[in-house]
Amino acid sequence: MVTFSYNKTMLSTIALSFRNSNLYILFLIFFTFNILLSLFIGNGLFGKFFVLVNISSSMSPTISPGDLIIIQKQDSNQYIVGDIVSFHSNRFEPNGTITHRIESILNGQFVTKGDNNTVPDKQHIIPMQIEGKVIGIIPKIGLWFNSTNSLLGKVFFLIIPMMLIIGTELINIQEYYSLKR
Repeated sequence: MVTFSYNKTMLSTIALSFRNSNLYILFLIFFTFNILLSLFIGNGLFGKFFVLVNISSSMSPTISPGDLIIIQKQDSNQYIVGDIVSFHSNRFEPNGTITHRIESILNGQFVTKGDNNTVPDKQHIIPMQIEGKVIGIIPKIGLWFNSTNSLLGKVFFLIIPMMLIIGTELINIQEYYSLKR
């Protein structure tokens, strides 16, 4: 049977070396970025900008699977032919979102088509379905975002770094008060 023994000095040394390393700064940046991105995804920025992760190849090569898409909400009269829009659709799943290009406008409805598809979408889109126009594409960041939003990703990217930071700070506080005595 193997036992692990440690003393307070060894634990303090490990904690202090972690806190003074570049890894600590990287964890803080990563942790902050995850929180901000989670808020941005959930609530949008100013209620006007949202991000989505593309999961299909229907818009390839313009938008590939795993790309992060930034969309901006607009008035329905501002969408024109050629715009790439994200819209609500129950085609593949309830409350799903599809991102395709506006190919034409017929009787106030939008005819959309994926760049990689040979035919336009059968269902025309009414203005109420549109979430927004794609204003930015960040390649492959969506893969990272999806992994951080999984249960394992949250444990690995948020909980463990948070516990390391809190543990380091608790040890520093304990050392500070033990030196004052």
